Amino acid sequence: MNIKIEDPSKADVFSSIFQNMKSFTDNVNIIFDDEKMFVQAIDAGHVSILELNIPSAWFDKYAPVNMTIGVNAVIFFKILSTRDKCQNIEMKCEDGADKLEIKFVSTNKTIFDKTFEMPLIDLDAELMSVPEMEYQAEFALPSTNFYNLINQLKLFGETMDLDCSEDKIVLFSNSQDCGKMSAEISIDDLTSFSIDEGERIKMSFSLTHLHYISQFHKLSKEVELKFKRGYPIQIVYNLGFTLLFYLAPKITEDDS
Repeated sequence: MNIKIEDPSKADVFSSIFQNMKSFTDNVNIIFDDEKMFVQAIDAGHVSILELNIPSAWFDKYAPVNMTIGVNAVIFFKILSTRDKCQNIEMKCEDGADKLEIKFVSTNKTIFDKTFEMPLIDLDAELMSVPEMEYQAEFALPSTNFYNLINQLKLFGETMDLDCSEDKIVLFSNSQDCGKMSAEISIDDLTSFSIDEGERIKMSFSLTHLHYISQFHKLSKEVELKFKRGYPIQIVYNLGFTLLFYLAPKITEDDS
């Protein structure tokens, strides 16, 4: 496997994804085939799934050996954090090797080139199959607004409750110690919105996990959220490729 990212903005996006991924999972498998680089990661509590799908055409150079490598997300973060913004990213790994070579290079001679060898790990992780489905409600909003709302709601509880109807969306959290916060989102303020006619959806989700997911907000101007009662929420960042998350709902008294 030999890949290269020469566009500085693309290199920034690639670095940011894996720098944020360390908050989601400790270790991850990266799958390379002729068409794409694919990552699926499941958090330690098996509540949420991250899927990253980067097509081969997105890279400036993509010479794959069909292979899967296991990496430690924290070590990968340490390496990526040393990259200067003007440096390209090069990654090489021979089939069967136990190390991944990573280089940061630049034509700017005031910035020193860097080379790393990251040990690979064996991860016995099967891919989860997530079925395609029709969602009952979907909406998109600026990702920064999503990030701010999640962080503010998290101050007042551990759970975000959603009440979504044709007229409005209300998000709220509460706890005995901190009180209650609610945020009403007008349909007119959303980038896009759709809901099945006559539908009203009430669901609850972990704010800890939503916080991890919202930390990717700098990568995309918008974020899409898709809901179906009794099923995981799907959260999508469109980056010229797809970064998406699934988060299982919390079971409430109404569900039991």
